Amino acid sequence: MGQAHGLREHKEPFMRTKQTQSLFFLAQCLRSVVGMGLTLVLCVHFGVNAQSTITVQSPAPVVSAPGLTQAQVKTQYENCPSGHYTGPRPGKARYTKDPWLWVVTPEFARKFCMPPEFVSSELQGAEAIAYKMVQNQDEEVCGWGDNPDVCRRASEHRFEIYYKNRTIPKERDVPYFHAARTPSTKLLASSDAQWQFKMKSLKKKPRIGALGVFESQQFGLQSVKDGKIAWPLGTLAQEVYYEEVFEGIDYLAVEGASGFSRLEGWRKSGAKQMVITVRNPAAKDERRRSWEMPLSEFPLVIAIPPRLSERLIQNDQAKGLDLQGLAREALKRP
Repeated sequence: MGQAHGLREHKEPFMRTKQTQSLFFLAQCLRSVVGMGLTLVLCVHFGVNAQSTITVQSPAPVVSAPGLTQAQVKTQYENCPSGHYTGPRPGKARYTKDPWLWVVTPEFARKFCMPPEFVSSELQGAEAIAYKMVQNQDEEVCGWGDNPDVCRRASEHRFEIYYKNRTIPKERDVPYFHAARTPSTKLLASSDAQWQFKMKSLKKKPRIGALGVFESQQFGLQSVKDGKIAWPLGTLAQEVYYEEVFEGIDYLAVEGASGFSRLEGWRKSGAKQMVITVRNPAAKDERRRSWEMPLSEFPLVIAIPPRLSERLIQNDQAKGLDLQGLAREALKRP
């Protein structure tokens, strides 16, 4: 506000070039364009004049493979039995941008015409994994270090796993699950009475599709070394599940907290190979912690290829939870 106030009081002469005047008028016009046909005409007129007087440097041309005809695209990229990958491929003009890092088995690649660089013989326990880091867009928490100006959105590692139908044991035999997304309720903390009401209501009227298919602690992200869990990276929470999203293939999306790369224990362990462990939900009397269990005792272990493990670590170091950084920021009080 101080800067804006200073600008209002500044007494320098009001001087603009023709180009700047035209752009200024264009901006003012756009603010009031709704419902004002005459203003729209003026905006277009002055906008064109402004554009004609400004030299814009064209971006460097993008070097790409020669364009393919639609028939060639179908022949090269869309001739697989279960479907095809719609992301970028050499010669394709129309595609879907792909923010994921994929690792897939050779069989999955053959079924869906996946790019050869996605294929990994080291992926075990699943048919394909799509990975990226995601930021919570529903909630931003402020007040870190008791400084109201220090705010943060949670960043998490998301794995979307495609695996053979019924490979992973369920706690509830239902065909789908989707974690509830009710963003505005983040601003309405429930009283104890409301919380008790919710619990009773859920028992009386179960929300089909909102009840987790798997046990809450069933999935874990682990770093392993010499065939053993060297450092647990945390629980992976189930977000979405669809039984047979494709024929014979189930889909499961899980997310886990970031920040492990800054933990001294993980750094000292030297363990950079990652796996996803799956516990048996039926073993209710199993109280051992995951890192106390041999890998052979898990019903399923999904081996993550090194390429994905490396990206996971890079993302965590660049974008993961940094408590020390938040503390330093909190100390920078005005």
